Amino acid sequence: MNDEGIKALTISLNAAAAMQNDAPWKLIIRTAVGGAFATGFVRDREELVVVSHSGQSVYDCLSGERTYRNREDNGYDWDALEAVKLNDPDHAGIPMAGIDGGGLRTSTADGWTIETIQLQWPTTFSILQPPAASIFFLDPKWQGFGKDTSYHLVMKSEGLPVAFGFSWSGKTLIWMDSSDLHIWSRNARA
Repeated sequence: MNDEGIKALTISLNAAAAMQNDAPWKLIIRTAVGGAFATGFVRDREELVVVSHSGQSVYDCLSGERTYRNREDNGYDWDALEAVKLNDPDHAGIPMAGIDGGGLRTSTADGWTIETIQLQWPTTFSILQPPAASIFFLDPKWQGFGKDTSYHLVMKSEGLPVAFGFSWSGKTLIWMDSSDLHIWSRNARA
């Protein structure tokens, strides 16, 4: 991307307000997760396992409720980048993303995508893009082509998130750093 494109991105991102409830996404919970270093989604339901130096927590992503907390063990396998859901050991081998590597889904089956952009270190912009849209279409070379440049600013932070991505179904989006967890859903319980 040339200097004009970077300038267009910088102006747009610095003017954007962080999303709360941008349809169809609803913020379910914003909570402290001190010392968190990895997270992963259970494949067959909208549940999130968070591991930290002080144990393991499990969140229901539709209600925001923390359904489990273990302060003694975190169930994390550093080498395999997997965790055992300690309150349900049948859910072993949950793929994890965090400071050791791994990654969450960066797109959904219906076309939503995420990007993490660092234009001037350490400031990081984590964004959500609707189907067929791209923030990179702000580059002047795309003017006149009718491209969708819409996006939602999920978070502006100093440094990279520990994890940012979608659940297996694509109905939940999370952003987490070592101290805070944000969960959005398209299937929230009333």
